[in-house]
Amino acid sequence: MIMKTETALALITLALITTATPITTLTNVVGKSHIPEKPLSWSSYVPPNETECDIIVPDDYPSINMSVTAAQPGQIICVRPGEYLEVNGTTISKNGLRLLALGRPEIPDESVIIRRSGFLLRIQASNVVVSGFIILQEGNWHGIDIYSGSQNVTVTYNVVTTTNSSISGYYGIRIYRSSNVIVANNTVYGWASTYGIFVNEASNNTIANNTIYNNSNGIRIRAATYPAKYNRVFLNTIVNNTYGIYFSISTGGDLSNNEIYLNTFNNTNNYGVYGASGSNRWYSPMEYTYRYEDKYFTSYMGNYWSDYNGTDSDGNGIGDTPHEINPNNVDEYPLMKPHKEYLIGVETPTTTPTETPTETSTETTTTETETQTSVITVTYTYTQTLTTTETITKTLPLIETETITSTSISTETVTSTVTNTVTTTVITTKTEELTIPVSVTETQPAPPVEVPVIDYRVTAATGVMMLLVGFLLGYVLRRK
Repeated sequence: MIMKTETALALITLALITTATPITTLTNVVGKSHIPEKPLSWSSYVPPNETECDIIVPDDYPSINMSVTAAQPGQIICVRPGEYLEVNGTTISKNGLRLLALGRPEIPDESVIIRRSGFLLRIQASNVVVSGFIILQEGNWHGIDIYSGSQNVTVTYNVVTTTNSSISGYYGIRIYRSSNVIVANNTVYGWASTYGIFVNEASNNTIANNTIYNNSNGIRIRAATYPAKYNRVFLNTIVNNTYGIYFSISTGGDLSNNEIYLNTFNNTNNYGVYGASGSNRWYSPMEYTYRYEDKYFTSYMGNYWSDYNGTDSDGNGIGDTPHEINPNNVDEYPLMKPHKEYLIGVETPTTTPTETPTETSTETTTTETETQTSVITVTYTYTQTLTTTETITKTLPLIETETITSTSISTETVTSTVTNTVTTTVITTKTEELTIPVSVTETQPAPPVEVPVIDYRVTAATGVMMLLVGFLLGYVLRRK
C-alpha cells in the first residue's frame, strides 16, 4: 500500500461532485432495505464489521491479489482504507468469495482505491460479491470484468473510472456470457471512447440504480453467438454520454425480451442500434401507484427521454403519446420528468381531518316536583364526543420477485430468481369518533308556594244589613 496521490484525490472529488444528486433506491440488492422517502446515492455503502472478516488487507496480506490467492471459497476479504497499486491483476475464481471495502468511497480518508495499468480485476466464479471500492484503470483494460460462466455475481457501490480517455476495446464493467449478475448502485464514468457498462452475449442480468455519464455508450447490450435476453435495466441515471443505450445485434443474434424502464436518458443520442433488434419492453412489467407533483396515480411507467416532445393533458406525469425508438421498440408510457421526480410504490392516502375533541351539551328534559324537602330534581343529558386517532404504517413492494427460465451459456436450462424490491413506508391516519351519553341529576330549592289572599272589603248594602241585624238583636234582648 502506498500513500494517496493528488491525482487520485482529484478523481474522487470529481466523482463526488458529479454524483451529488441522489438517485432512487433499489432495495434488497445486498440484503438491506431502505425507505423510498429517503433516496440513496451510490455512497450509501455500509462497510462490514471487522469481526466478520476472514482476511484483512494489509494486516494479513499486503496486496489484494495475494489475499484472494490465499483465501478459501466462501471467505470474506476486507480491505482497509488506502490506495493499492497492484503489481499483478486479480482474478477471483473461488465461489462465494466476498471482497469488501472497510471504508466508504465518498470519503477521501476512508476510501479504498484499487489502481493498475492493464489487467485489473476479473471475476470468474459464482456467488461473488465486490462492494465499496474505487476502481481506477490507468492503462488499457476493463475496470471490472465478469467473465464467461459466472453466475449470481453482485457488484455494488463502486466507482469505476479511468485516466485513459482514449481507451478502446475495454469497458468500465463488462458482463460476458454470464447470468444472474446484479450491477447496482455504482457510478461509472470517464470511458469516453468506449462503454460504461457492456452486457455482451449475456442474459438474465440486472442493471439497476447506477449513475452512468461521460462515456461513449452509457450501456451497450450485444447479442451474437449467444443471446442477450431477459435483462432488466431500470432506475438508472444515464446522462452526458454520446449514446445513452445502444443495441448491437450480429447476424443470428437474439436481442429481445429485455425490460428497460424507469431510467433517465439525457444524452447526445439517447438510443442507438446496430443491426435488427428484436422486440423489447420499454415500460414497467406492472402498474405502479406513484406520487407526482403531490397527486397520486396508478399506471405503467416508461422512461424519461430528453428528446420527447409529447404532452401530458391529465397531469399524471405520463406522456399522452408513445415515444417511438424504432418500429419494434416503443415506449408506451414515457415519463414527462426524470424518474427521480416520481415517488413509486406508495398507497393513495385517504384523508380524514383530525379535530380537537369537542363536548356538546343538550338539555333534554326538566322535571319539577314539589316535595316535602321543597327541592326540584332537574336531569340534564350531555352528549360527549371523543376523537381517537390511530396511525397505521404499511410497507409496500415496488417490484415483485420474478422467476425466469432461460438458456444459459453452456446450453443448460437455468432457472433463476431475481428479486429487486423497493419499499416505502406510508403513514395513514384513521380517525374514529365515539359518542357517550352522560346524565347528571342535581337538586335545587323549590320556588315559594303562593298563599291565596282573602279580600275582607264589604259593600254598602252589606253594611246596612249588618246594622239592621244588630238593631233587631238589641231590641229582642231588651224586651226580655
